[in-house]
This record gives sequence, structure tokens and C-alpha cells, in this order.
Amino acid sequence: MRATALRAAAALCAAALLTSCAADAETAGTYPSRSIDYVVPFAAGGSTDIAARAGAEALSDELGVPVNVVNQPGADQIIGVSTVRTSEADGYTLLADGAGSSSIQGLLPYVPYDWTDRTFVAKFAEGPHVYVVGGDSPYQDFDAVVEAARSDPENFTVGWIGGSSTSDFATLQFLAGNDIDAAKVKRVPFRSSGEVMRAVAAGDIDFGAGGASSAFSLAGTGKLRPIALTGTQPIDKLEGVPSTAELGHPELDMQYWVGVSAPPGLPRDLTGKLADAVATIAEDDAVVDQLSAVGLAPAVLTGEELRTDINREKDRFATLSEQIGVAG
Repeated sequence: MRATALRAAAALCAAALLTSCAADAETAGTYPSRSIDYVVPFAAGGSTDIAARAGAEALSDELGVPVNVVNQPGADQIIGVSTVRTSEADGYTLLADGAGSSSIQGLLPYVPYDWTDRTFVAKFAEGPHVYVVGGDSPYQDFDAVVEAARSDPENFTVGWIGGSSTSDFATLQFLAGNDIDAAKVKRVPFRSSGEVMRAVAAGDIDFGAGGASSAFSLAGTGKLRPIALTGTQPIDKLEGVPSTAELGHPELDMQYWVGVSAPPGLPRDLTGKLADAVATIAEDDAVVDQLSAVGLAPAVLTGEELRTDINREKDRFATLSEQIGVAG
């Protein structure tokens, strides 16, 4: 009787295993068969959120299922990242990833997970930062700002978002690249680059940095004066603003990016299918236009190439922090 029961149990286990394998194979062959959540670890309205929404709409068309943007801001992106990391590795919960939620977290001692513990799928867009002063600032251009900061750093104030954003590292690059004593400069804390821009426009601080789109509206009213864009490329909505390369500072090239990652252990075939879809939408004219509207351009990296690039980015941030002696 006992032997019969054991044989029956073994048969049931074998059947369950076969059913599970068949389900897995079916999932791999038919993915996606239902809606996908695309988690943005920032509040709605920022550059990453807008870019993610453009990507989600195009991915929905490409994959044939709804791709829903879910905003989960807070705790230096830890909340949103944790939601994705602890979800099933089935391709139905994805992260709107970027340096702030990946490589920079490799420098933060309080992050409760290994920042590489995810599946990096694809990057699809990147863009420059803009350096700004107030519209009524006595500093008329890049060189005037550098001279003022270098000569009297104790009375030079800059916006700071806690050391967990590429905007902060763009500021560090500005200080390091121009031999400005960062230990003496006053860093004024804010929660977002949008807040930094408003403070600069109000004359509350001398200098700020943020993703290019964070300055669009205030620059249009004359309340902000953009003095440079990091890197080499101009931005249509900031016409006439020189690049740092044009100004003789090619080392000031900090970019930010938006992409897709997934929970650790996402099957290789699903990762590949998603990466192919992301690469395809990056060539879509409508997506290119929507990215351009927030100061971004298509920039596709996938697979190990993407992981290598992000690791290189993390090392670069660490070197900059050590060079300038500024922690978060």
C-alpha cells in the first residue's frame, strides 16, 4: 500500500514538473501575453518619466500588449528598484533604469541590495545636462561663473540632490574641471533638479545643473540663463547655448540615460526579445521626436555591452568622488 502511494506521488510530481516545463516553454514562446508594468523610480513629470512614457507607448505597439508606466518615487530610487528586483522574473515587471538607479547606487552605503543584482536589458536614450545661473545673475557666461567660483568659493552656492543623481556629478565635474575648491563651495540641498532650477531662477543659489529639459520653461521666460550643455551636442530648445566641448572643456561630458532592466534571472530569450523591441522603438520617428522634446536622443546599448558600460560609469563616478573629496 505504501509503495503504491509513493509511486502515485512520484507520478504526480513528474506530471507537475512536466506541466511546469511546458508552461515555461509556452511563456518563452508567446511572451508577452498580458500587460507589462514599467516602473519609474521618480515622480511623474521629470525627464526620466517623460522618456519612459514615450518608450512605454512605443513598446506597447511593438509588443502588442499594454505597457503601463507606474511611478514609485522615493528613497533615492530604492523603492522603485526594490519593487522590480523582488518581482517574478517573467518579463511583466520592468524598471525605467538609469545611472541614478544603477551605477550611482554602487557608491551609496545604505542601498539594501547589490546594485548589479538585476537583468540589464537595454538603454534607449541619453542626453546632456545644462549648467545655469539666474536670469539676473551678474555672471554673463561660463567663464565669468568659473572666475567667481574659483576666486571666492566660500560664497559660491550650488544646488545639490544628495549625491544620488547625475546632476550632482555634473556639478562635481564642473568644480573639478575648473580647479574650484569643492570643499569650500556651499552645497544647498534640494529634492530634484526642478527644485534646483527654481532656486537658481529665484536668486536663492548661484549655480545649478540638471537634465536639459529641467531648464526649458524657466530659460524660455528669461528667469534662467543657461551657460553650457555638457558634451558635444546642441539642444533645439536651448538654441544658442554652447556645449562644453565648444568652450574648450570636453572633459565636462556628463550625460544621463534611460533604459530598461528587469528582475535578476530573467530568461535569456525574454531578455533578447525585449532588447530587440527596445532597439526597434529607438528608430521610431515618433519616439525620436518625443525624446527630443525632453533633450534626449536615441542611444541603444544591450546585453553585456550595456552591463560593461554601466560598470565603467560606476567606476568613473567613484573616481570623481575620490578626486574631489565629496561624499554624498
